[in-house]
Amino acid sequence: NCSYFKHFTPGESSEIFEVTTQKEYSISAAAIAIFSVGFAIIGTICILLSFRKKKDYLLKPASMFYTFAG
Repeated sequence: NCSYFKHFTPGESSEIFEVTTQKEYSISAAAIAIFSVGFAIIGTICILLSFRKKKDYLLKPASMFYTFAG
């Protein structure tokens, strides 16, 4: 109980400032991280195919996959 916030909360309603971890945020953050790694892997595959078979048209989708991964 911080005395700085006493003038904002008169007594009983001080539970507003309690910090709780929300499970939905951590699940969505993990899903976004998995999608990001997937996009980076697909971009790497496009670049490797582009360099191996001299197909320059695969560089544009690879850049888009890396952008989505970011």
